[in-house]
Amino acid sequence: MIRPTDGTNVFKPTFKLDDRSLGIMCAAVKQEWFDTLQRLMEEEIRLMNVKLLNSDEEHILESHRMVKYASMFYQGVMDRIAELTAIDAYNQTGAGKIDTPEVPLYQDEFATTPEEN
Repeated sequence: MIRPTDGTNVFKPTFKLDDRSLGIMCAAVKQEWFDTLQRLMEEEIRLMNVKLLNSDEEHILESHRMVKYASMFYQGVMDRIAELTAIDAYNQTGAGKIDTPEVPLYQDEFATTPEEN
C-alpha cells in the first residue's frame, strides 16, 4: 500500500494512469477480491444510512452529509474504474488499425435494409 498524498492539491485531478497501471487496475477489477471489496464498501454505506436514521436530532444533518459524501466518493471511484476498464478493453481490441478497422455500432433501424424487414 502506498502512502497517501500530503493533501496540498486534493481538488485538482492530476493523477493519470500509465499503460502498466491501467493494465493492473483492469486486471484487479476482474478478480474475485474486487467484487468482495465492492460489496463490503456498499454494505458500509448502507450501514451508514442506518446510523443516519438512528442518530439524534442534533447530529442528523452532520450524519446526512457524511453519508452523502461517502456515497458520492464511492460512486465517483466506481465510475472512474468503469471508464478506465472500458478504455483498456477498447485498447486491447486493437481496433482502428489497418488489420482490424473500427466497425461502428448501428442502431437496429439502421442496421437492416428495408427488404429484410
